[in-house]
Amino acid sequence: MSSPNRPSRCWKNETYKTALYGSKVFHSGDELGSEIAVSCDMCHPRAANTHPETYPKFQPQLGRVAMLRDMINWCIEHPVRGKVLAADDPKMRALEAYIIAQRKGIPLDYGKR
Repeated sequence: MSSPNRPSRCWKNETYKTALYGSKVFHSGDELGSEIAVSCDMCHPRAANTHPETYPKFQPQLGRVAMLRDMINWCIEHPVRGKVLAADDPKMRALEAYIIAQRKGIPLDYGKR
């Protein structure tokens, strides 16, 4: 017989593994496909100043309202000089999980600039 907490423990473990993979991608220019050996952590140590809790919001760099993944791709394409990731790419999902995990406990404040 399975424990009533088994599903929630499994979900937590899988979420943790995804965020852990996101940390690996976030800290690796190779994982990001950087042409200049740049990774996300060079501008955002431990995902600092990423503010996922403020998305969606208008982003001047894009000229439109953006989701977190839009800004991740902008950073990958421009400062990192890597290849843009599809929304369902495991690396994109992992990056989002890591960034959000680093800001856990911060109140949502959509649209904040």
